[in-house]
Amino acid sequence: MKLLGSRGSPYVRKVRIAFVEKNILYEYVVARPSDPNSGVAEFNPLGKVPVLVRLDGTALYDSSVIVEYLDGLSKTGKLMPDTFADRIEVRRWEALGNGIADATILTSHDYDKRQTPQWHAKQQKKIAGGLAAMERDLGARQFCCCNSFTLADIACGMALGYLDHVLPDFEWRSAHPALRAHAERLGERESFKTTMPVAS
Repeated sequence: MKLLGSRGSPYVRKVRIAFVEKNILYEYVVARPSDPNSGVAEFNPLGKVPVLVRLDGTALYDSSVIVEYLDGLSKTGKLMPDTFADRIEVRRWEALGNGIADATILTSHDYDKRQTPQWHAKQQKKIAGGLAAMERDLGARQFCCCNSFTLADIACGMALGYLDHVLPDFEWRSAHPALRAHAERLGERESFKTTMPVAS
């Protein structure tokens, strides 16, 4: 299998972490969606990464879809629980992680120079709200959900890592000791070590 993705994308990192946790071999191809020769648009009509090109040449896109597909390929390192309630809880954590990453992307990339200080404050409020919810819900637990490592932990760690990478002045650790400790635990895992974001 081949994964198309850009180095700085938090969603590409989410998928790469899942690959390592699932111990599934793949080829990682650095591909910027803005490059017309990258092949991204060929496999994803939305022109976005990550894109997973399967052995039969068909493609999957959106990190959530790709991670669920990988989880179904192997029983090793199960990322989604079996029970309905637990699966929904994991998806809720994923939504928090994605939301923090989305707001971080918007405020750090500054796509529209005409955006007002109020607009940026709104994005930072989303980040702060997501972090507060994660801190509250994590509490003293070692994992985000289900007493084991799941997609919830990947989403949480992905969001925190991306926030550090592109908004290094956004100080979140002092107000969120549980998240700080969890980020340190996640940072010891091989999947997080080998997928650390780098400059594009």
